[in-house]
Amino acid sequence: MPAGLVFGAFISLGVTLLTAAVLAKLVDMERLAWENIGYGIMVLLLLASFSGAMAAYAKIKRQRLLVCAISGVVYFGILLSITALFFGGQFDSVGVTAALVLAGSIAAGLLGLRGEGKRKGKKVRLLHR
Repeated sequence: MPAGLVFGAFISLGVTLLTAAVLAKLVDMERLAWENIGYGIMVLLLLASFSGAMAAYAKIKRQRLLVCAISGVVYFGILLSITALFFGGQFDSVGVTAALVLAGSIAAGLLGLRGEGKRKGKKVRLLHR
Protein backbone atom coordinates (compact mmCIF):
# COMPACT_ATOMS: atom_id res chain seq x y z
CA MET A 1 0.00 0.00 0.00
CA PRO A 2 2.76 2.57 0.73
CA ALA A 3 4.28 2.07 -2.72
CA GLY A 4 0.92 2.76 -4.36
CA LEU A 5 0.41 5.91 -2.28
CA VAL A 6 3.88 7.18 -3.16
CA PHE A 7 3.18 6.46 -6.83
CA GLY A 8 -0.09 8.40 -6.60
CA ALA A 9 1.69 11.30 -4.89
CA PHE A 10 4.27 11.48 -7.68
CA ILE A 11 1.50 11.44 -10.29
CA SER A 12 -0.30 14.24 -8.42
CA LEU A 13 2.85 16.33 -8.25
CA GLY A 14 3.58 15.73 -11.93
CA VAL A 15 0.07 16.80 -12.93
CA THR A 16 0.41 19.83 -10.64
CA LEU A 17 3.66 20.93 -12.26
CA LEU A 18 2.41 20.28 -15.78
CA THR A 19 -0.88 22.13 -15.25
CA ALA A 20 0.89 25.02 -13.51
CA ALA A 21 3.22 25.32 -16.50
CA VAL A 22 0.24 25.38 -18.87
CA LEU A 23 -1.44 28.07 -16.75
CA ALA A 24 1.76 30.12 -16.70
CA LYS A 25 2.04 29.87 -20.48
CA LEU A 26 -1.60 30.93 -20.90
CA VAL A 27 -1.01 33.97 -18.69
CA ASP A 28 2.21 34.76 -20.57
CA MET A 29 0.45 34.58 -23.95
CA GLU A 30 -2.33 36.77 -22.49
CA ARG A 31 -5.00 34.14 -23.21
CA LEU A 32 -5.87 33.99 -19.51
CA ALA A 33 -6.16 37.14 -17.41
CA TRP A 34 -4.25 37.24 -14.16
CA GLU A 35 -7.52 37.89 -12.32
CA ASN A 36 -8.89 34.55 -13.52
CA ILE A 37 -5.91 32.42 -12.48
CA GLY A 38 -7.85 31.21 -9.41
CA TYR A 39 -10.22 29.23 -11.61
CA GLY A 40 -7.26 27.55 -13.28
CA ILE A 41 -5.81 26.68 -9.90
CA MET A 42 -9.13 25.14 -8.85
CA VAL A 43 -9.06 22.92 -11.94
CA LEU A 44 -5.40 22.12 -11.22
CA LEU A 45 -6.15 20.91 -7.69
CA LEU A 46 -9.16 18.84 -8.75
CA LEU A 47 -7.34 17.27 -11.68
CA ALA A 48 -4.14 16.53 -9.74
CA SER A 49 -5.90 14.94 -6.77
CA PHE A 50 -8.22 12.94 -9.04
CA SER A 51 -5.39 11.58 -11.20
CA GLY A 52 -3.19 10.81 -8.20
CA ALA A 53 -5.99 8.92 -6.47
CA MET A 54 -6.78 6.94 -9.63
CA ALA A 55 -3.09 6.07 -10.06
CA ALA A 56 -2.78 4.99 -6.43
CA TYR A 57 -5.83 2.75 -6.73
CA ALA A 58 -4.59 1.31 -10.02
CA LYS A 59 -1.39 0.28 -8.25
CA ILE A 60 -3.05 -1.08 -5.07
CA LYS A 61 -6.28 -2.57 -6.54
CA ARG A 62 -8.28 -2.93 -3.32
CA GLN A 63 -10.30 -0.77 -0.91
CA ARG A 64 -10.94 1.91 -3.52
CA LEU A 65 -12.53 4.63 -1.37
CA LEU A 66 -9.99 4.31 1.44
CA VAL A 67 -7.01 4.36 -0.92
CA CYS A 68 -8.33 7.39 -2.79
CA ALA A 69 -9.05 9.30 0.43
CA ILE A 70 -5.60 8.55 1.84
CA SER A 71 -4.05 9.56 -1.47
CA GLY A 72 -5.81 12.93 -1.20
CA VAL A 73 -4.56 13.40 2.36
CA VAL A 74 -0.99 12.58 1.26
CA TYR A 75 -1.21 15.08 -1.62
CA PHE A 76 -2.61 17.76 0.69
CA GLY A 77 0.21 17.10 3.17
CA ILE A 78 2.76 17.52 0.37
CA LEU A 79 1.13 20.81 -0.64
CA LEU A 80 1.28 22.03 2.97
CA SER A 81 4.93 20.98 3.22
CA ILE A 82 5.81 22.84 0.02
CA THR A 83 4.03 25.93 1.32
CA ALA A 84 5.89 25.78 4.62
CA LEU A 85 9.25 25.17 2.96
CA PHE A 86 9.20 27.61 0.06
CA PHE A 87 6.68 30.28 1.02
CA GLY A 88 7.55 30.81 4.68
CA GLY A 89 4.42 29.20 6.07
CA GLN A 90 2.01 31.73 4.58
CA PHE A 91 -1.08 29.54 4.63
CA ASP A 92 -3.78 31.36 2.67
CA SER A 93 -7.07 29.67 1.76
CA VAL A 94 -6.03 26.29 3.14
CA GLY A 95 -9.65 25.31 3.71
CA VAL A 96 -10.57 25.82 0.06
CA THR A 97 -7.51 23.87 -1.05
CA ALA A 98 -8.35 21.03 1.33
CA ALA A 99 -11.93 20.92 0.07
CA LEU A 100 -10.83 20.80 -3.58
CA VAL A 101 -8.24 18.09 -2.99
CA LEU A 102 -10.69 16.03 -0.96
CA ALA A 103 -13.39 16.48 -3.60
CA GLY A 104 -11.07 15.31 -6.38
CA SER A 105 -9.82 12.27 -4.52
CA ILE A 106 -13.24 11.23 -3.23
CA ALA A 107 -14.66 11.62 -6.75
CA ALA A 108 -12.02 9.16 -7.92
CA GLY A 109 -13.02 6.84 -5.12
CA LEU A 110 -16.72 7.02 -5.86
CA LEU A 111 -16.30 6.67 -9.60
CA GLY A 112 -15.90 2.90 -9.67
CA LEU A 113 -17.77 1.82 -6.56
CA ARG A 114 -20.97 1.04 -8.39
CA GLY A 115 -19.62 -1.91 -10.32
CA GLU A 116 -17.32 -3.31 -7.64
CA GLY A 117 -19.95 -4.94 -5.42
CA LYS A 118 -20.31 -8.66 -5.67
CA ARG A 119 -23.79 -9.99 -6.14
CA LYS A 120 -25.04 -11.64 -3.00
CA GLY A 121 -28.40 -13.13 -2.42
CA LYS A 122 -30.66 -15.31 -4.49
CA LYS A 123 -29.61 -16.80 -7.74
CA VAL A 124 -31.75 -15.94 -10.69
CA ARG A 125 -33.53 -19.03 -11.90
CA LEU A 126 -34.71 -19.27 -15.43
CA LEU A 127 -38.21 -20.60 -15.75
CA HIS A 128 -39.16 -22.77 -18.66
CA ARG A 129 -42.68 -22.57 -19.93
